[in-house]
Parts: sequence; structure tokens; C-alpha cells
Amino acid sequence: MKHLLYITDQQEYSQHGTIGSLFQGYLKEYLYVNVVYFTKYKDSFQIKDDDFVIPSHHDKDVIKCLRIKGKVDIAKYDYVFVRNAQHILKTVLSYREKYNYKVGFRASFAKSTHAYEKAKKEKKGILKALRVKIGNFTKNRLINQVDIFMPTSHQMQKVFYPNLTCKIYPLLIALDPKLISKRELRNDGVRRFIYVGSLDRLREFEVVLDAFNALEADLAWQLSVCVVNPEVIYELLKVYPHIKERVNIVSADELSSIKEQVSLSDVGLGLLPDSELYNNALSAKVADYYNCCVPALLSNTEKNHSIFDADTEALFSDFHSEEISENLKKIIAMSEEELIEIGQKGQEKLLNLGRNYEVMAKNLFEELEAL
Repeated sequence: MKHLLYITDQQEYSQHGTIGSLFQGYLKEYLYVNVVYFTKYKDSFQIKDDDFVIPSHHDKDVIKCLRIKGKVDIAKYDYVFVRNAQHILKTVLSYREKYNYKVGFRASFAKSTHAYEKAKKEKKGILKALRVKIGNFTKNRLINQVDIFMPTSHQMQKVFYPNLTCKIYPLLIALDPKLISKRELRNDGVRRFIYVGSLDRLREFEVVLDAFNALEADLAWQLSVCVVNPEVIYELLKVYPHIKERVNIVSADELSSIKEQVSLSDVGLGLLPDSELYNNALSAKVADYYNCCVPALLSNTEKNHSIFDADTEALFSDFHSEEISENLKKIIAMSEEELIEIGQKGQEKLLNLGRNYEVMAKNLFEELEAL
């Protein structure tokens, strides 16, 4: 078997669906895979099963750290992948000729564009726009040197990396067959919503909270918010004293706890503003929902509608508090059986579209063999 080294941009103990299910899971049927994480809290190189943990201050030359601190034989790797980090990609490319490996770059999110959009909201747009433009030019030039580029969708590549000439092979947001479950009837008369993911100013979650705040007081609902940094939602809820008792805040530290929370819910919220930043790929949180047969309430975007049929596989709304509120009322009036059926059909749709990490592992391996 050939060897793959996957250098992530993630901290030790972080959990991510594609990394865990695809690279640390199904792909190991075809390749020996070592995954690299970073840590801010340790000064020494560590090996944990098949994973390497590197002190963050060594990220300027990961290959050197692996070779010297970890005594890792870089020459054994046939493929070296980098996730998101441009400076690490530059380092990996600089060693390619010496060690004769193929280089892959995984872009899970357009981080520079996210920084620009955030700066615009903070009235810092002009200078930031120039920096992003220069940064994107440099990044595209680097990416064009790789053997395989793996965005989250073809649309993401066309929007944010339009001038690439290297091999492009999207790794889509998908379901893990080992995590799939069915949702049981609860029959408690309460419609339970859940939001999983990050919260920042660009996601405008206050629009969603406005929608819940506008619901009649006698409607039975609860909202769970599963986030890495709960302080953000605590701060937001200060403006919504009438509904904050109905909002359950959960720290999303582990994938298992997220799955447990989703399994207790009726509908997952995948509502995001109308922006190229969010419209180019299916949101990762949607996979968390459909793994548990929980249907998603999604924004009306071309990407979302290209995947799910409205009302039979997913629920849709424009990203305006008034319309979201009207759709929440309709969902609260629906039966659990109806919602479970939508969740099941949505799950089947994703699997039928090949959004299955087990299938994707085989296909990725075959693409690598053809390089």
C-alpha cells in the first residue's frame, strides 16, 4: 500500500467530519494515512496512533519538524496533502522534488474572502480588499503547482479559484454510513430545532433569532444551539429576553455529543445570508442533520435547490426574519411523522448522489492512482 500524509490546519483534539470519516476512516482501506495536527499547549512532537501532533510554532516548516523532531521518513510518502494553509502548502511544494511525492491541496472554506467580507462589515473594506486580491493571486499561483486540488464543490472553485489549470477534484460534504441513524418518534408536543456550527457576524444569526422572537407565545418550540464558542450566543441572547429560556446552548466539543443533540431534534437550521461565501457549497452542518434523518431548513439558494427537492427532502426559506418566522410556524404545525419522512428522503438523496464517504474514499484513491 502507498502512503499519504495529510497536514491539516486543525488543533489537536478537534474533530471534523471529512478528516475523521474520509481520511482517518475509509481511505485507510486503500492507503496508509498519517494525519498531522497542531497544538498550542505542548512543546514536543507526539505520535498518537496514526496521527502526528506538532507544536504550532513549528508550522513554518512542518516537513523539517516531522523529519527531525519526529524522525519520520518523509521519503516513504507517495502523497502529501495540505488543508487550507497557504504557508504550509508553500513548504510542502518546496520539498516535492527532493522526496518525489505528489501534492494535494484541500480548500474547505474561502478564508481570505471570509476575512474580506468581515472587514466590510467592520468598515475596513478598501485596504482589506487589496490585501485579499494580492493574497488570492499568490494563493492561486501556489495552487496551480499542485498535482490535485480538492475544493468542496465545483462551484466553489469557479467562484473563488476561477483561473486554475491544475487537476481539480472536489471533495463534497457527505454522510458517513457508520454514523447514519433513524430518528424515533418522541411525541412530546414540542417542536425542537437545532443549529450546529460556527457563529460570527457574517452569519447574521440575529435574523434567525428575530424570527423565533416573532412567534406567538403559545407555540411549543425549543432551540438548541451547538457551537464551539458558546459566549457568542450568550451575548446575542441578551437582546432576546422573551425567548432565551427556550434556547439550550451546548458546547460542540465532540462529534458524538453533536450527534446526540441532533438525534433529539426535529429540524436542523441551515439558514445563511445570501452571499457567494455561503452559496457555493452545501453547508457541513447539513450532513450532521441528515446523518440522523433530521431535515434541514435551508436558505433559498441555487446550490441547495440543486440537491434537495423542496418540502419532500428539505425545507426552504429566504433569509429574512419575517419569512423565516412564517416557515417556523408551518414546521411547528407539521407532525413528527411528516418531518421524519422528509429527513429520511433527504438522507437517501445525499447517498444516491454519491455523498457517501465510503464511496468517496474509493473514488479518491482511484484518482490518486491515475495522477
